[in-house]
Amino acid sequence: MSKTSLHEQVANALVHNAVNDGFQISINSGEKTIVNRSRNSAEIIKAMFHADMDTLTLNVEEQRVGIITLMYDNEENGLDVIGDHTDIPHINRLVEYTMKEFER
Repeated sequence: MSKTSLHEQVANALVHNAVNDGFQISINSGEKTIVNRSRNSAEIIKAMFHADMDTLTLNVEEQRVGIITLMYDNEENGLDVIGDHTDIPHINRLVEYTMKEFER
């Protein structure tokens, strides 16, 4: 069994935290939507990591509230996997909470 990289650990924690916060997540790999408005962490995570980046669209019910872009191409520091995110309080808190889990 291979060791999970830091960028995968951060991305997985982000997905779990988002689902626990009530968000539905859609995954877009750059070419197409792979998962549409799911609250199933395992399904979401299984769809990730097949390209250099994933875009997570966060919804509350039918309303899109923002996006988070995950970039996997920097192997030096997995802590910078969150490349960008919508600057609103709910998503800012989600990102900050997730990153605090990995503070050393």
